[in-house]
Amino acid sequence: MNPVTLRSSRNRPQQSIRSALLVLLVIFFSVASLCFSRDAVKNFTYVFQTSGINIYGYYGTDGSSKVSTVTGSGTSMTMKSDDDDDDDDGGDTNLDDMYNDAPSGIKGAEHEEDDGGGDEVRGDVKYSDADAVNHINNDDDVDNDDYRGDMGYTTEDGRKRMNVLILYPDDWRHNSIGKENPIIQTPFLDSLADDGIRFRQNAVTTSICWQSRATLFSGQWASRHQSYKLKCPHFARGQGWNQTWPKLLQDDGYFVGHVGKWQFYSDNNGRFSWSNYHEGNHFYPMFGRGEVAADDVAKEDAIKFLDERPKDKPFAMTVAFYPPKPVGDSPEPGGQWRPKNETRALYENITIPEPYNMTHAFSLLPKFLQYDRSASVQRKRKRYRSPLHYQEAMKNIYALITQVDQACKDIVDEVKKKGLYNNTMIIFSTDNGMFHGSHGLAGKWYPYQESIRVPLIIHDPRMPADKVGSIDDNFTLNVDLAETILGAAGLKPHERMQGRDISDLYLPNKSEDDE
Repeated sequence: MNPVTLRSSRNRPQQSIRSALLVLLVIFFSVASLCFSRDAVKNFTYVFQTSGINIYGYYGTDGSSKVSTVTGSGTSMTMKSDDDDDDDDGGDTNLDDMYNDAPSGIKGAEHEEDDGGGDEVRGDVKYSDADAVNHINNDDDVDNDDYRGDMGYTTEDGRKRMNVLILYPDDWRHNSIGKENPIIQTPFLDSLADDGIRFRQNAVTTSICWQSRATLFSGQWASRHQSYKLKCPHFARGQGWNQTWPKLLQDDGYFVGHVGKWQFYSDNNGRFSWSNYHEGNHFYPMFGRGEVAADDVAKEDAIKFLDERPKDKPFAMTVAFYPPKPVGDSPEPGGQWRPKNETRALYENITIPEPYNMTHAFSLLPKFLQYDRSASVQRKRKRYRSPLHYQEAMKNIYALITQVDQACKDIVDEVKKKGLYNNTMIIFSTDNGMFHGSHGLAGKWYPYQESIRVPLIIHDPRMPADKVGSIDDNFTLNVDLAETILGAAGLKPHERMQGRDISDLYLPNKSEDDE
C-alpha cells in the first residue's frame, strides 16, 4: 500500500525518536479505532518504519492489540483491513487499502495477510528483490530506450522478450464494449481493437471470479488448479505458484507486478516484484483528497509501477480493476453500483433495452435454476425487479465501464509516453460475464453465453499489418492466456498448463516456428 511518511532528524538521539514514535502510534491507534467499524473490519495491521526502528502492531475486532519494535531500515507506514465475507458477487465489500499518495522515491509496503501481529508481520517495500530496490533508487538508471531494440529485451541467446500488460476488469460480459453495443461508450477499447485483434467468441472456463482468476494465472482448468473456494488459492500455494506465468516470468528476469483485485487474501509476501491490492469498493477515502474512484486508484498504481520498474528488465503487470462489479446488497434502484456523477451523466437521457430473454426464458430453465431461494433469482429480484431498477442499474454499470475504459487509456498512454508501446503485448479481458436479467437471472455462475463469454482484445507488436484491426471468431478461452503471455517472452509453457498460445491465430508461420 501507499505509505504515510514521517521524516525525522538524523541527529536526534535514537531513544527520543523511539519515544516520539510510540506517542504518534498511540494517537494513530486512537484515530483508527474511531474510523473503522468493528463490524466491518476483521483486523487492522499497521507497520511504521523510520530511522532504523520498525514498529509492528495489530488491532483486532475483539479489542486485542499488540505492538513490538525491531530494528530495520526504510521509512514508510502501511495500513490494511479485511473482512470475512465469502460472497463473491457484490459481497467483497471491505475497507481495504485506504491510503494516500507517497512522496516521490518512497515505496509502499505490501498488503500482507495478517497473522495476529508481532514480529511476523513484515513491513517491507513493494520490491521482493533487494537488487531491484537498489536499482530503482539509483539516480543513474539507464533510459529504457537503450534496451528497447526492435522487439523488446533480447537475451544472450537471441530470444526476444516483450513487456506484457494485462487489463482485467471484473464482471464484464462480451458485448459490453462499444464495438458490440453502441450505447456503451468505450472509445479507448474500440481503438485498441482497431490497433490489434478482437476475439469475438472468447469465453472463460469457469464463470466465477476467483476460479477464473486462478485460471488466468495458472493456465489450468479448475479441475487441475482446484481453487474452488474463496480464500483458498491452491494454485498459489507450494509448488502450484511455480507453475504460473508470473513466477516463470520472474525466474526469467521479468519485473512482475499486480495492481487491484487479488481476492484470495493469501500471504502474498514476495509473490510479485511489485504489488498493491485493493478491492471491494467503487470509491476509497484518500487522505487529503476525499473519495477517489477505484478505477483511478488502480490507474495511479499502474503508472507508479511503470515509473518505478527497473529500466533494464522487461515487465509484466496485471491491472485488476474492481469495477464494474457490484458492491453491497442495496435494494435501491442502481444502488449496488456507484459511478462518478460526470460519467453517469453520459447515460442520463437514454433508455437501455431490456434483454429479449428476460421474462419467458426463465420458465424454460431447468427447475433447479428456478429455485426461488437461489442467489441468481434473489439478486435478479433485488437488482432488476422493476423497469426503474433495471434502467438505473444498467446506466450505473455502463458508466463504470466508461470509467475503466478511460483508466485503461491513461495507462496505455503512459506506456506510449515511455516509448514502450511497440515492445508491449497488451491484453484486455475480464474474469466472467454477467446475466443482467437475461434468462430471468442475475449474477453469473451458469454456462450461458451471457455468463461465460467475455471480451478479448490483444495488441501485439509482432502482428502483421493485414491482421491489425481484424476480428477472429475462433473459439478461444481464458485458459489460453497464460501460454500466450509466456510466448511473448519466448518461453515454453509449464507442462501442467492446459491451454495454447493463441498468437498462432494472427502470426504467420507461428505454428511452424514452435515445432
